[in-house]
Amino acid sequence: MQYETIILELLSRIKKLEEDVEELKQSRQNNVVEQENATSASSVSYTKMTDEMIEICYKCGKMVFQGENAQELADDVAEETGMNRNSAFMYIYVVSSLLSGEVFKRAISKKALEIYFKKIFQDYGSDGLKKAIKATRLHIDYRKSCGHTVDSIEEACDKAEARL
Repeated sequence: MQYETIILELLSRIKKLEEDVEELKQSRQNNVVEQENATSASSVSYTKMTDEMIEICYKCGKMVFQGENAQELADDVAEETGMNRNSAFMYIYVVSSLLSGEVFKRAISKKALEIYFKKIFQDYGSDGLKKAIKATRLHIDYRKSCGHTVDSIEEACDKAEARL
């Protein structure tokens, strides 16, 4: 008789454990869904780089080349366009480096680089473009030394060099 009581008690405990396990699984599943929703919500706030942003960064980069404060200009660009402030600073900094012919160590898009080359040629002529190409070649060497691929940057650089 006692065995039956013990077995029934064990079965009821097993049933309770199974219910607890199911509850934990549901809770875990809900947490995963909440995390996925949070991740997708944060990626929605990402702003894609537009031609307008590139143009504004170019203008600000020219101003930095002439002695203006890059940090303040990056704040202005971010406020005006919704661009990430750090990205704005980086794109402005690259323009200033291109105009001075000095190496830049932050990557920008091929599209932005091509726009910058075109605008530099329009605003500063062949000499300005030569400096920009020199800075980009130094950037290519730097990126290669870090183990990065630079095919698209080299392609843009070669294309710009063909204009001279």
